[in-house]
Amino acid sequence: MIERENIYAVVVWYHPTAAMRANIDSYIGHVRHVVIVDNSEENNEALTHDLPANCTYLPMGMNKGIASALNKGCRAAFQQGAQWVLTMDQDSCWEEEQLKTYFRLANAYPAIGQTGVFSPRQDYISHFREYEQVYEEKIAVMTSGCLLSREGFAATGGFRDELFIDEVDNEYCMHIRRKGMKVVVINHAFLAHELGELRTIRFMGIWKKEYIDHAPFRFYYMTRNILYLNYLYPEYRRFNTKRLHKMLKRIVLYDRQHKFAALRACWRGRCDARKMIVEEKKHHRSEEKGLQVGA
Repeated sequence: MIERENIYAVVVWYHPTAAMRANIDSYIGHVRHVVIVDNSEENNEALTHDLPANCTYLPMGMNKGIASALNKGCRAAFQQGAQWVLTMDQDSCWEEEQLKTYFRLANAYPAIGQTGVFSPRQDYISHFREYEQVYEEKIAVMTSGCLLSREGFAATGGFRDELFIDEVDNEYCMHIRRKGMKVVVINHAFLAHELGELRTIRFMGIWKKEYIDHAPFRFYYMTRNILYLNYLYPEYRRFNTKRLHKMLKRIVLYDRQHKFAALRACWRGRCDARKMIVEEKKHHRSEEKGLQVGA
């Protein structure tokens, strides 16, 4: 069962503001403990002084990436007895009734014992949709608002540190599915979440188009990590390649701010993905040799 006494929340900070600190108030009363992992260079513990006692602040001292921060927070939570971890972004918050609905519907899911990740529907452009199905299995979901099971985290070993930022959540979900567990979206629970900067343009002066804008460095990580995932999870190559093509199309057609900087970042990401794959192959060969020697 998913209940207050066995749920810990983990939130990752990076140069947090008072408003981001206030987002914790939306869920701290519904979990046993909140673990704040701060990826900032400066110490922001002062922001936590008005929080209840069921809160732990873990400073990293530098930006080690979202994967490392999530691993640190999740491991701390599971070591203290958590059965489920609610992973939160610093800019995400819950409406109380939505969070209660989320927990209630997760508990009602028939295959809860085989589920490694639950996710709410993420409302990041303030456009709510209605869904007929309550539950929907997915290949991958975004981290914020997810419930990670203790069993799933143990089976995967956590998040891949080398991914640093983008695709960290997608890789974890793909790994969960490879382990025979489910990734389930609960369509009737909504989380308020910010995802990049929403821009609106008119394409060719006629069609209105909304898209999420990112700084160029993010496109480096998106490209590098998607191509790396194609190597790690060839069963999801079509899924990943489609997302990569969609991203490139968005840059070329809609990006009026930093189109060429973004495309250069994508090219660097492609080159570095090849290096990562070469290193991964070397690692696998060395492991195989070790097994042969041991035999």
